[in-house]
Amino acid sequence: MATDFQLRLRKLMAERGTSGRKLSIAAGLHPDTVGKMLKPDAGLPRGGNLAAIADALGTTEAFLLRGEDVPLAPRKTEVRLAPVLLPSAASMPNDVPVLGTAAGSHARGAFQISTDPVDWVRRPPGLSSARNAYALYVEGTSMVPEHNPGDLRFIHPDRPARPGDSVVVQILADPADGQEATIGRLIKRTPTHLVIGKLNPAATVELKLITVVAVHKVMTLNELFGV
Repeated sequence: MATDFQLRLRKLMAERGTSGRKLSIAAGLHPDTVGKMLKPDAGLPRGGNLAAIADALGTTEAFLLRGEDVPLAPRKTEVRLAPVLLPSAASMPNDVPVLGTAAGSHARGAFQISTDPVDWVRRPPGLSSARNAYALYVEGTSMVPEHNPGDLRFIHPDRPARPGDSVVVQILADPADGQEATIGRLIKRTPTHLVIGKLNPAATVELKLITVVAVHKVMTLNELFGV
């Protein structure tokens, strides 16, 4: 005759559409562990095995043994709260200029950089002392999913950019057209070219250094809020 523990275990396995072998493996146990638990003469499982099975099923040891608590317990995750106190809007001055858009294209930029801001946005704590900071809206899809169309990105001109960093490259290919900007991942600098990477689809773009006016680091969320 099946014990109450075995009845509860079988019920949860059926609800989750799993077998004894699959559940054992999911719990990090020997593949035969759950099968042995369900044998007619089996006793109650040992604490470590019970805890692993309960976690794999998304329930609690107390529910499996005695029917206590609810069957669905919060599952463990790798997510934890970041030790950050978000500042109030009033504490962030609305003084960062938005200078246009940075093109998510595979070649040249699409916006002529201007000294006249198109908008102003609030200054994150990580830019409190960066008086030259500015912001851009992303245009195009070549940096998706890292930078999506319409995303606002903050730029720190005085923070050195390293290979792997997202950067905004200001380009002056033709003086008659004015400065343009494109966004990508910095790959390397050569004596003649700046090489950046695009994501969607994956590609590399070589820009002649003679046309590059500036290479500015795009700040990450962690950097903006001091994580």
